[in-house]
Amino acid sequence: MTIEGGELSSPPPMSEKYVPSPLVPSFIEKLSYWRTDPSIVSAGELLEASLVEGVESEAVTAARFLVSPSSTATLPIRRLAALALKRAGKSDDIPEGVKVFDTGDKRAWRTRTRQHPDNPLAWVELSLHEVIGGKREEARRAMRVALQLAPDSRHVLRSAARMFLHLHEPDVAHDILLRSARTPFDPWLMSAELAIAELADRDPRFFVQGKKLVGSGTLRPRQSTELSSALGTLELVAGGRKKARDFFRDSLIDPTGNALAQAEWASPAFGIELVQARRLSLTNEAGEATALHLLREQKSEGVTEACERWSASEPYSIRPFEVGSGTAAAMGKYTDALAIAQRGLLIRPSAPWLLNNRAFALIHLGRMKEAENSLRSIHKTDEPTWFVSEANRGLLAMRRGDYAAGLASYRAAIDGFKEIQKPGYAVIAQTFLAREAGIAGLPQAKALIKEAREAGAFTGQDVILKEAEEALNRPRLEATPPLTGSAGSAQP
Repeated sequence: MTIEGGELSSPPPMSEKYVPSPLVPSFIEKLSYWRTDPSIVSAGELLEASLVEGVESEAVTAARFLVSPSSTATLPIRRLAALALKRAGKSDDIPEGVKVFDTGDKRAWRTRTRQHPDNPLAWVELSLHEVIGGKREEARRAMRVALQLAPDSRHVLRSAARMFLHLHEPDVAHDILLRSARTPFDPWLMSAELAIAELADRDPRFFVQGKKLVGSGTLRPRQSTELSSALGTLELVAGGRKKARDFFRDSLIDPTGNALAQAEWASPAFGIELVQARRLSLTNEAGEATALHLLREQKSEGVTEACERWSASEPYSIRPFEVGSGTAAAMGKYTDALAIAQRGLLIRPSAPWLLNNRAFALIHLGRMKEAENSLRSIHKTDEPTWFVSEANRGLLAMRRGDYAAGLASYRAAIDGFKEIQKPGYAVIAQTFLAREAGIAGLPQAKALIKEAREAGAFTGQDVILKEAEEALNRPRLEATPPLTGSAGSAQP
């Protein structure tokens, strides 16, 4: 995915004018070398360049030469050639005895680091798989080895910075980038430094240099996309809307998935459509941007599928699972919501949003004890997720028939959201309180429904309140439930 995104390719010299082309000058030079002097050396150099630039189809002849029965290339080079043939859609040309290296198995990377302990990329891949498996210390150790082996490698530095962000250590991530001698000259590393500085609550070091580099016009759009995106974000946060808009527009000429997602995040601030829907289908790793785009347009259908693609490109992140499970739950797809939340919790078992989404789904599926256990794992220091858990405790109590406790928990959640300046969350809690009061047939249900409508609106609110009103207006065979009690069904 890194290769396909163009992150490893080299920008042309600063003096060169950008000409749209899939082939950079350094690759054309190696291609010419191979054609004028076909040998194992020239074929190997072309092969490696094609993999880095993501243009394996241009090196098919060289790859066939390297895997041919008469070739004296070493086994690792033959396997690399087989990988290039596979990526170029020429798997039938791979000899039966040459095995393509499996990049999706942690055991394979563990073996590779033992066989080639000085290979930094192998240590990065091992670290990635350790993170996905929730083994944080093992991931940290593997990445430290990669950094020692290649302290100025763009791929290693960006991977390390992203891993330490995942481990909630933004200061460490930022320091790694600052220490590298390459960062002041590399647009990919500059973009990471600008973004991480904000998360680390530090002043960005390369803001001015980044603006000069983008303004020079010497970078190909793919090379400047993430730097322009980071500059646009900082300008927007600082109130420079016009400059921010110009940077975001530059970032979308040939964007990565990250740049697309950042532009989607920024779109509401400008009141315009920064990202065209067509662009979402043309860019690799557009899962996150697609999910944000659909949510912004209030189109819940398709969000969970987009989150699947988002998760495939960032398998270490819990964010696609948070968004996917929350959206599925809001649509009433509680079984799907539970399954998505469970997958995210495999990565980070203590993630409070996922625990809340899991509890919400479990309550609606009637699995009350499991929901209670899920809520018990959320700590009071986690705001605003603590107040979300208070609302979920209110839902759980109401469904168990303990209406007094349910009302108290919902009120605590609403007051808490208002106190931390989250009025939208307060409206959602008020709306669900009104729904539960209507389902339970509480005396104050009509007043709560009215109160929720007057508090504000959000997508899906009308459906929820209509459910409350319909439940309240249904004929009842029993008296209105009391406001106290701890047992019994929430359904009258």
